[in-house]
Amino acid sequence: MRTIAHFVSPYLFRTGSWIHAQLVHARATRPIVIAHALEAPEAFPFDPIHAVTGGPGWLPRLRDRLVYIAGRYDPAPCLPILRREDAALIHAHLGWEGCRALGVARAAGLPLVTSFYGRDAGILPRRPWWRRRFTQLFTDGDAFLVEGPALGRRLEALGCPAQKIRVIHLGIDPTRIPFAERHPAPDGVIEILVSASMRPKKGVPQAVEAFAAIAREFPTARLRILGDGPQRAQVEAAVRRHDLSARVVLEGYVDYARHLAALSAAQLFLAPSRTAPDGDTEGGAPVALIEAQASGLPIISTQHADIPEIVAPKAGRLSPEYDEAALAANLRDLLAHPERWAVMGRAGRRHVESGFTVDAQVGRAEAVYEEVLRRWLWPEES
Repeated sequence: MRTIAHFVSPYLFRTGSWIHAQLVHARATRPIVIAHALEAPEAFPFDPIHAVTGGPGWLPRLRDRLVYIAGRYDPAPCLPILRREDAALIHAHLGWEGCRALGVARAAGLPLVTSFYGRDAGILPRRPWWRRRFTQLFTDGDAFLVEGPALGRRLEALGCPAQKIRVIHLGIDPTRIPFAERHPAPDGVIEILVSASMRPKKGVPQAVEAFAAIAREFPTARLRILGDGPQRAQVEAAVRRHDLSARVVLEGYVDYARHLAALSAAQLFLAPSRTAPDGDTEGGAPVALIEAQASGLPIISTQHADIPEIVAPKAGRLSPEYDEAALAANLRDLLAHPERWAVMGRAGRRHVESGFTVDAQVGRAEAVYEEVLRRWLWPEES
């Protein structure tokens, strides 16, 4: 069984359940983690995790920190780990980790696979220094994994050779997500769920605006928002402006168990993703959309990035990015026709089970590792 060194830092940011899933569902390979920083690793249990911080003493740590800020991992603390663990390949998660791990891969004589997820392909290439780094990564890296074809086209536009790009969807474990057909609650209350960080690409303020547009028509509807972030004040201001404090609940960040419980309790799922002014995008699509479909929730979302591929045609309603009226109209339509919810929920569950299970997607990634290693070890056969 080959050992794959997964570079991701910090391990693991609170919204990184989709990376954790790739680690714990590996079957044909043995994953290890190398991280420059640790962030609540107890929330995502995994072993082994190697933190590389330059060794004891303030001077080595300062040197390591400066190297990392400059966009590189210091190979010195990484190489002994790779040798001791008998690593066969490096998989960097996020484009900037690929750039930082490139020097380590060269020093270790190992192939490098890099996964792009959105922000790394949208914001950073606008900066000339990172654009040059990506050009080098695309030249020297061996394969690039993307969540869907839209992100693949974005990498091609940045200069990544098409033959190096592989579409590997982010998968979930549907056995952890109970399915239920949705109907209005006996008391008539309809809960609309948003589960997203409050960053511009997620469109959470626009979710509040869409809810405000239909609130008077559907007095028993409620909006529940899980998540936090830099737009929290804007979201709170929108709630106050529309006098919706009694009908909009802001719960902040919650753990994964509470997120799953919220999926079970809701009737509709709202995700108005969009391209942010700074270029940030979903990349592929929010994993929460896959989880919501698995639970049986009808979807209201947007034609953004790879969302049209992730959301089954019969499982949701998609509107153009930044089209506030169309978003509200789709929400209004589903609130007015609850008899459609069960059919949409069944379509979403089938869609997830047929193409978005984590075991299937991790298996596809492991097949890419083998493909890369064959080219690396026997280039004359390629």
